[in-house]
Formats: sequence, C-alpha cells, structure tokens
Amino acid sequence: MSQKRHNRTAEKNPLMRLGAAFAALVLVVGLVACGAAPATDGAADSGTDAAQEQQATIAVTVEVDATAGEGEATSAEVEVPEGATVYDALVATGVDVNASDSDYGMYVQGIDGLAGGDFGDMSGWMFEVNGEMAEVGCSQYELSDGDVVTWTYVTEFTE
Repeated sequence: MSQKRHNRTAEKNPLMRLGAAFAALVLVVGLVACGAAPATDGAADSGTDAAQEQQATIAVTVEVDATAGEGEATSAEVEVPEGATVYDALVATGVDVNASDSDYGMYVQGIDGLAGGDFGDMSGWMFEVNGEMAEVGCSQYELSDGDVVTWTYVTEFTE
C-alpha cells in the first residue's frame, strides 16, 4: 500500500512541477512587461527631448571680409543650434575653412583659400562679434540669436 501512495505522489509531482513552472513563467513575463513599460516611456521622452533640442536654433549673420587679401566681402545668415560657437557658424556658411586645434581652441588658418601669412608674417584672420573683438577663441565664444560675426583678413595686426 505504501508503494501505491508513492506512485500517486510521483504522478502528482509532474503535474505540480508543470503548474509551478507555468506560474513562474507567468510571473517572469509579468515582471518583464512591467519593467519594460517605463523604459519605453523614458525612451519616448528622451526622443522628444532630443527632437526639441534639435529644433532649438538661433539665427546669426556671418560676414567674411577678404578684401585686404585681394578677395571679396561676403555675408550669409545661418541657423545654428543653440550653444553654437563662432567657429560653428563659420563652418555652417559652407565656406572652405582650414583650421587646427590649438591651446586656445580652434585656430582658423584660412578661409576659402586665403591663409594667414599669404600677405606677410602679420597677415591672417581675426573675428569680431557685434563689432567687439573677443577675448576667447572662436570655438569658445558661444553665440546668441541675432549676433553678427565678422571675419576680417588683415595684413598687419593692429590693436
């Protein structure tokens, strides 16, 4: 008789195991689904934030005066992201920029083929924002909406 009880317990055991496995599976699926929902919402929020950041732009005017180097004077209005620098705005105009990194940020060596040194040792590019010379490099000067950046090629540096 004890052997019959043992067999009945053994017969119930696989069913109990299957039921327990099914309950565990339901629990895992429920936890994964609950855990995934906030992550999706967060990802959607991040996407919205990124889209809003991409849409936040400012309009600036970039003037390039190469007349001292026998070039032309041009002007372009560009839209750049908020937080953009003088250097970013220059690049946004589409002119050919020859620049390198220096201890003071980006150093603009040449614009549209006219480079520093082409008209003597003291020739090169300088920039102003709203008529004022900057005290930082072009890649460190953050622009505001409506700013006017003027790049001027000089043949002699004068203060």
